[in-house]
This record gives sequence, C-alpha cells and structure tokens, in this order.
Amino acid sequence: MSKLFHTALWIFSGLGLIGFLYQTLMTLLISPLIGLISFLIAAIAVAIVIALMRRSPMWARPARVWAPLALLWGSGVAMSLSSISGAPVMQLAINSGWVNSFMAWAGAYPEEISKAIGVLFILLSFRQLNRPWHGWMVGAVIGLGFEANENILYGSMGATTHPESDFTGLVQMWGIRLIGGPGLHILLTALAGWGIGWALYAAAKPLWWRISVALGCLAASFLLHFGWNYLYDSAIIGVIQSLVVALILYPLSIWLIRRCNKYARSDESYSHSTAADALVFTR
Repeated sequence: MSKLFHTALWIFSGLGLIGFLYQTLMTLLISPLIGLISFLIAAIAVAIVIALMRRSPMWARPARVWAPLALLWGSGVAMSLSSISGAPVMQLAINSGWVNSFMAWAGAYPEEISKAIGVLFILLSFRQLNRPWHGWMVGAVIGLGFEANENILYGSMGATTHPESDFTGLVQMWGIRLIGGPGLHILLTALAGWGIGWALYAAAKPLWWRISVALGCLAASFLLHFGWNYLYDSAIIGVIQSLVVALILYPLSIWLIRRCNKYARSDESYSHSTAADALVFTR
C-alpha cells in the first residue's frame, strides 16, 4: 500500500465524481424521463454483474471501499479523461487521411490507458489488494463503471435520434450495446489489469519481466479495442472483424477467469478469509 497513491486516488475520485455528476445533469436536462430510465437500467446491470463478481474467490475481502472507487474511476475519471482527449485524437486521425481509424483511435487510445491507470492506483491504495488476480478483478470493476456510463450516454443518444419514439430508441440502443459485444470494457480492462497485477505482485521476477507483462497485456487490450472500433467500407468485413475480436477476447477471458479462480481458491491469505478473520491482520 502506498499513501501517496491512496491520497492521489481520493483526489482523482473527487474530480471524477464532479465529472460524473456534470454528465448526469446534462443527460437529465436533455430528457429527464429517458435519463432516469437509462440510469435505472445501468444500475440494475451493475448490481447483477457485481453480485456475480462477489461470488468469485478473486474478490478481495474485506476491503469494501475499493469496489465503489473502481466504479467511480471507470464512470467518472476514465470517462472524463476520454472525453477530453478523444476529440483531438479523432481529429488527428482524420487529418492524417486515415479516416477509417478515427473511431478506433478515439476508443482504444484514451480509454484503455485511462482505465489501466486506475487499476494501478487502486491496487497500490489498499493493503488487501496484494495478489496478481486482484488486478483482473479491479480492472473488471473499472471497466464495468465505464461501460455502464457509456451505455447511459448511448441510450440517451438513441432516444433523442429515433424518428418515432424516444423510448423505442432507448431500448434499441441498450439492446445493441448489451447484445453486441457484452462486457467489452469489463474484459478489456480486466485483461490489462491482469498484466498490471502480475507486474506488481509476482514473486521473484526481474524488472524487465514485470514491465513486459504489464505493457504486453495493455497492448493486447488496446489492439483488441482498436480492432473492434475500426471502421470498414464493407459491412461484411466489419462483421468479420467483430467476430475475430470476439473469438480472441471471450475465450481468452474465460481462460483467465478459470485460471484466476484456481489461483485464488488455492490461496489462504487474509485477502480471502472471512471479514472477521481478516481484520486480525489489518488492525
């Protein structure tokens, strides 16, 4: 645990909360009812995913604060940083003549880096986060916060642009987001977090190995996100591209989840004991 990172995390969380509240206000001003419905859908989705994650032996206990801060980093800090830097990156891609890549750069570049930074800050801010698989879990929660907030924005956008009904546009956009690439941000950030967790907490590894595994996993999440967002003139090629990314990301994520759970079950440290027992080590 680092007091410097812990203090910085709270400062960033405060700024992220301001950004989240500002975005929430803008969403509600556009359409109060649609905004509330979209937030309700997002809240239900987050609650379901968190409930499933808590059943995993990877979930660090009894550090209860890390999860809300991870959600806030994804929905507030990372979203705000991506909003600020996304537009200039898109413009650079367009001005370079590589127009088909502007959405890929706008998504993969600011989003994956800003979410991965959050994994690093949170892992170094809590004593109970001290195992490599904690990086996967923290990344997944950060990605969940980001994805929920992004879906709220897209849902409101779909509502306001639908020619017949705001509610129909909201439902259609949420349906597309939930069915087409479900959990994309969750799994991409978890992949980067897996590498960061190993870089921080693997035993008896040289510095070059730690840097390589962290940057390698971040690069993998970046490239998968880049490939997912890349625009093609042909719809058929676009579908093939999405299938290729899905066939890499989802099986890889299933393998990581099984591997992380196996490691966590075999670990008997205080991070996985009951809350009452764990407090003996943290007082």
